[in-house]
Amino acid sequence: MTIRSVRHRGLRRLLEDDNPRFLQRTLAGRVRRILTVLVLSEDIDDFIANAPSGWRVHRLAGARKGEWSVSVSGNWRITFRSTDGIVERLNLEDYH
Repeated sequence: MTIRSVRHRGLRRLLEDDNPRFLQRTLAGRVRRILTVLVLSEDIDDFIANAPSGWRVHRLAGARKGEWSVSVSGNWRITFRSTDGIVERLNLEDYH
């Protein structure tokens, strides 16, 4: 998929410069794996098919309807919107 917009500075730095400086060291490896699968996927269905069950990929509801969530570790999640193979508003956030 093509990533159009990134909200989290650390994700942007990792994608553009392969620099994990603004990510927690404990999260960097898993974030890198998730982003790799995301970028190499054709669309959201392909991403879900290639994601291990431990990533717990799911749609969000309520005020965040239309967004997807991928578990990184503990409370940390990667969230994004996906339309026709385009990823927007890619973010790394602490849910709680």
